[in-house]
Amino acid sequence: MKKYIYYYATVVAIMMFTSCVDVLDKSPLDLRTEQNVWQDAKLAQAYLNKIWYMTGRTDYNNETWFSLYAGPLTPGSDITSDNCYSRWNRGAAGSKDDSSWSENTDIGLFDNFIDIRRTNIALDHLQAGCGFGEEVEKDMLGQVYFAKGLIYVTRAKAFGGYPIIEKTLTPDDDLSLSRASTKETFDYGIELIRKSTELLNTTSPSGRPNKGAAYALLSEANLNAAAFIKYAIINGRQQSVDLTPYYDAAIKAVKDLEALGIYKLETAENWSKQFNDLSYVSGNPSETILAQFTPPGLYTIGSDKKVEIGCYISTFYADLLKDEVKASYNNNPYSGFTLKDGWQTIAPNPKSVEEAFYIIDLDGKARRWEESQLCKKYVTVTDGVYALNQQAATDGITDISELMYTNRDNRFYGTVAYDGGVYFGNKFDSRVGGNMHPLSFKTAGITYGALTGYLFVKPVPQTKAWTLSDYSGFHRNCLRLSKAYLNAAEAYLLKEDWANARVYINKTRTNNGKLPALNNESGDELWKIYLDERNAELMLENDRYYTLLRYGINKKNAEIIDQMNFGFLKQLEIAADGKSYKYVDLLFESSNNNFVFNRYRYLFPVAKKYIDANPNYAPQNPRY
Repeated sequence: MKKYIYYYATVVAIMMFTSCVDVLDKSPLDLRTEQNVWQDAKLAQAYLNKIWYMTGRTDYNNETWFSLYAGPLTPGSDITSDNCYSRWNRGAAGSKDDSSWSENTDIGLFDNFIDIRRTNIALDHLQAGCGFGEEVEKDMLGQVYFAKGLIYVTRAKAFGGYPIIEKTLTPDDDLSLSRASTKETFDYGIELIRKSTELLNTTSPSGRPNKGAAYALLSEANLNAAAFIKYAIINGRQQSVDLTPYYDAAIKAVKDLEALGIYKLETAENWSKQFNDLSYVSGNPSETILAQFTPPGLYTIGSDKKVEIGCYISTFYADLLKDEVKASYNNNPYSGFTLKDGWQTIAPNPKSVEEAFYIIDLDGKARRWEESQLCKKYVTVTDGVYALNQQAATDGITDISELMYTNRDNRFYGTVAYDGGVYFGNKFDSRVGGNMHPLSFKTAGITYGALTGYLFVKPVPQTKAWTLSDYSGFHRNCLRLSKAYLNAAEAYLLKEDWANARVYINKTRTNNGKLPALNNESGDELWKIYLDERNAELMLENDRYYTLLRYGINKKNAEIIDQMNFGFLKQLEIAADGKSYKYVDLLFESSNNNFVFNRYRYLFPVAKKYIDANPNYAPQNPRY
C-alpha cells in the first residue's frame, strides 16, 4: 500500500509543479513558489522523490540511469551491449557500430545542469532548516546527497571529467565553469554518496533511497571510478595513482550493506517473480534495495515511454501461420494465450544466452553448453552445424533441444523462452516449422515469432493475452543485493584475491543459479566465470555494457572488447527434426545489429561546440 501512496503522491506533486517547472528552471527563481514547496514537508518530499533519478531522459520521464535504456545515454544500456537484438529507434541499434562518433558528436547532455541545480536548491533549504523536524530533514538531506552523488558518478562514467557545481548559481556568478578531472569528478560524487550513508534512514518507503541503497551505489561507483581513472592514466590524462583504495571501498560498502541485516537473496524458486510478477513485487522482494514501481492500470503497454513489456513480446496467433504449420499442431498451435499485437523490438542474442547460462556437466561442474563434456560427447560440429552423433543415438538421445536445455542455470528458465519450453501457456517451438519460428508465418513479419530463436521473459508477466492497448505497470530493479555481491566479487578479482572472489560469486551462483560452487578457480578462468555469472544474474538490468567497459579497461588496456566485437548477430535455428542446429543470418535488421567495438566507446566526446564556447571544458576526451 505504501508503494501506491508514494506513487500517487508523486503524481499529484508533479501536477502541482507543472505550472512552475519553467520558473524552477530559470534564474532568478520565483521565490514565492519555491518557498511554498519548502514550507510543506509533503511537497518537499514529492520534490525529492524525483531528483534521485532526474538524470533520466527528459522526453522519457520514467527512465533513470538504472533503467533498461540507461536514461539519456542510450548507448550505455543493455540494448547496446552484446545481450540484445534491437530494432528500436532510440539510436540504440546504430550505436553498436559507432565509428561515426567524432569530436563534433553531441549527445545533448553535457551542458544540462538543471538536475544539479535542483539538488543545490534542495541543499540550500535543508541546510538552512525547513522546520520539518531533525529526523525528517536529516533523511531528506541524505536523499539529496544520494541524488547529487548519483549525478556525478554517472556523468563521470559518461564524460570523464565534469564541472563541479557546489552551490546554486546566480547571474552574478562566473558561469565559465571549469571541468574537473575524471578522478576529481568521481571522488566528489563518491564523497556525496558516502555522506548520504550517514544521514539516510535505514528503511524507507519503496522507491525512496535509504542507507542500503547508498551502500549499494557506493560499491559500484568505486568500481567505475577505479576503471575510468585507470583509463585516464592509460591515456596520459592522469598521473599514476594506487587504485586499491577504490577496490577496498567497494568491498567495505558491500560489507556495510550486509551488516544492516535487512536484505537477503530470493529463493531460487522466487528469483523470476521479482521481475515479472507485479503482485509479488508489491510485497517488497527481500533482495530489492531500490526500484521504480508503478501499480498496474496506469499505462498502456504500447506506451513504451512508460512500460517496456510490449517491446519484448512477439505477435503470434493461428491465422498468421502457414496452413501446414497449423496442421502439424492439429490446427491448435496456441492452446494458451495468444498475442495479437506484440511489438518485438528487443530479443535475446543467442551468443549471450550460450555464454551466460551454464549447463551442469557430466562431471558435475557447470560450463557453457558448447564447451561442455555433454556437447563434445553427443554433438559433432561440421561446417557450422551442431548435430547429434552416433553416440547420442546409441544412448537414446534424439532431441538436441532437450539435451542442451536440461539442467541449465536456473535463471535461464526465468530469463528467456526457448525451444521446447512454455511461453504464455503455449509450447514454444522455435525450430524450423515450429509455431514460433519466424518463417512459419504466411508473411515473415518483424514482430512475428522468435526472430533470434529466443524471446525474453524476465520482465514479462505471462498472465494474459496482452494487447498494446492493455494497461499495466512496471517494476524496474535499480539496486539489488545480488548486484552488490557481484560488485564485491569484482573488487576482489581486481585485487587478485581469488578465494574471496569465489565466495561472492558463489552467493548468487549457487542460490539463484542452482549451480555447483566454485572451489579453486583463479586468474583468467575465474574472470570468465565472473563475467558470465554477472550476465546470468543481471541480464536486462542495465548492467552489462559498463561491466564490459570496466573489463576492457582493466584487462584489455582499453582497446577491443571481444564480447562486443563479434560482427553480425545471428539467429539460432534448430532443425525441424530436432537433431541439429546452426547459426544463421537474421531475417531483419541485420545491418543495425553489427557489433563493431572501437576504442572511442569508453567515453562520449564533449562536443566541440561546448569547448569552443568555454575553453575551460578542454581538453577533449582521449582518442577523439
